[in-house]
Amino acid sequence: MTALGLDHVNILTEDLPATIAFYNDVLGLISDPTVLAGIGMAGTWLRDPEGRPIVHVVVKDGTRSAYDTYIVGQPTGAVHHVAFRCRGFDETIARLRDQGLDIAVNDGNYNLRQIVLTDPNGILVEMNFPGD
Repeated sequence: MTALGLDHVNILTEDLPATIAFYNDVLGLISDPTVLAGIGMAGTWLRDPEGRPIVHVVVKDGTRSAYDTYIVGQPTGAVHHVAFRCRGFDETIARLRDQGLDIAVNDGNYNLRQIVLTDPNGILVEMNFPGD
């Protein structure tokens, strides 16, 4: 068995609209709640423009006992951040600054440009722009 790549990230939230808005406005991901609604689960899939699922967002609302012990915004273990491969650094940095988001920029680390910010659930999000 060989892993071929990361399939998706699961984010637990208590504020679905803010989470959807963040990932749409920052990363251009598109909400698709149809699959989760079909199984009676509150949340959404966030898909890239080609329709691939990237982020699975689950609402912590007490209906799934698997999430009862987790507290949104608190650490869930050793995962430090989630990184996304992106393109369009100049346009992205301008858009995020126009939105007034608190961002950090690393320009030139690992031969790529990076933008780092925090989502509404306290998750550190790294945006990597190789060759951009």
